[in-house]
Amino acid sequence: MDNNNFNYNSKYLFLFAKEHLPQVRSLFVINDQKKREHLAEKYGAEYFIDAQSKEGLVQVLEAGVWFTSAGLPAYEWSGRSDRIVVNLWHGIPLKKIVLMEEHFGIIQRMYFKRIFSRKYTDILTTSEKLIPIMARSFGVSEDKIRVWGQPRNDAILEGYSREELMKKAGILEEDGETMILYAPTYRDSGSTRLFPFPDYDKERIEEFLKEKKCHICIRMHLEERVDETQFLSSHVHFINEDVIDDIAQWMGCFDLLITDYSSIYLDYLLLDRPMLFLPYDKEEYLRDRGMNYSYDKVTPGPKPSTQEEFLYYIEEFSVGRDDFRKHRRQCNRYFNQVNGICCQAITENILERIREKEGK
Repeated sequence: MDNNNFNYNSKYLFLFAKEHLPQVRSLFVINDQKKREHLAEKYGAEYFIDAQSKEGLVQVLEAGVWFTSAGLPAYEWSGRSDRIVVNLWHGIPLKKIVLMEEHFGIIQRMYFKRIFSRKYTDILTTSEKLIPIMARSFGVSEDKIRVWGQPRNDAILEGYSREELMKKAGILEEDGETMILYAPTYRDSGSTRLFPFPDYDKERIEEFLKEKKCHICIRMHLEERVDETQFLSSHVHFINEDVIDDIAQWMGCFDLLITDYSSIYLDYLLLDRPMLFLPYDKEEYLRDRGMNYSYDKVTPGPKPSTQEEFLYYIEEFSVGRDDFRKHRRQCNRYFNQVNGICCQAITENILERIREKEGK
C-alpha cells in the first residue's frame, strides 16, 4: 500500500515479464503520482497503476498473482484463497530482519503474521543454507521458501557499461581508471560517518586517488543524506538516487566495493571482485540491529581502522594483489547457490503453478 518506488527485485522481474511474457498482463503498483507518470512515459501508461484509487485497487484485488519486494499492494484481512503471493524480498538476510528483529513488539508481530505471513505462498532466497532463517524471519514454514534467486541478479550480471557510469557520475573518461563503489548502510541510532578514520585527511585522499587513477563513488542509503560538500572532490563523487535510481544495474562497473554492514556486498560477491569493510561502530551497530552470522566470518575483506591502511588496501587491490579471494569465494558459495540469471526460471515456476491450479 505504500509502494512509491520502482526498484528492488520487483522492478527487474516486472521488466522481464513485460519483455518476454506478452501472454501475461504485468502491472506495477506505484503510488507516487509523479514517478508513475514518468514511468508511463518511458514504458507505457498501461503498465502502471496505484493502489489508492478505486480503479487501481480493484485491479490489484482482481490479480491472481502478487509479487512484492517488501510489503503488499493491498492489506486484506482475508483475500483470495487461490491467489499466489510471492515475496521476492530485497536482499540476503545478513542482518536480522522482520520477525527476528529484537525491536519488533508483540502487537507488530501479531499484525505481521495476520497480514503478511498467512498470505505468502512463496518467499524467495538464494541458498538452501538460508531457508531456516528466512522461514523464521517471515513466520512461515520452511516449505514456502524457494531457492530461486533474486531477479536483480540478472541486472547485476547484465548491467550497464563503465562508460555510461562515468557519464552519469560526471567523470571524464580516462584509460585505466579504477572505479570504487562506497555504499554504507543505514543506521537506526545515528548518522553514518564517511571515511571514519582518526587520521582522515581529504587532501591526502584526493592526492592518492589522482596518483593511482581511482574514483570513489559514494552512494548513501535511500533514507539518509550527508553534507556532500565535506567529501566531494575531482575523484570523490556522489551517486545517490538523484543520479542513479537503482544501483543493481551499475554494480558490474566497479572494481572494488567499500561498505560496512550493507547486504549489498552479498550481491557483489557474484562478481568475484575485492571488497573492503569499514565497521567503525560494530559493537554499537550489532547491539542495536543484530546479525544472523558472525560478522568477521562472513565479510571477506580487510577492515582498516586508519586512513593509511585504507589507502594501502585500495592500492593493493587496484594492482591485482588480492589475499581475500579464497574467503570471498567461500562466502559466495554459501550465500549465492543461485549465482546466475534467474528471472526466466522464476516466471516459469509461477506459470507452472498457475497451470496446475487451472488444471484442477
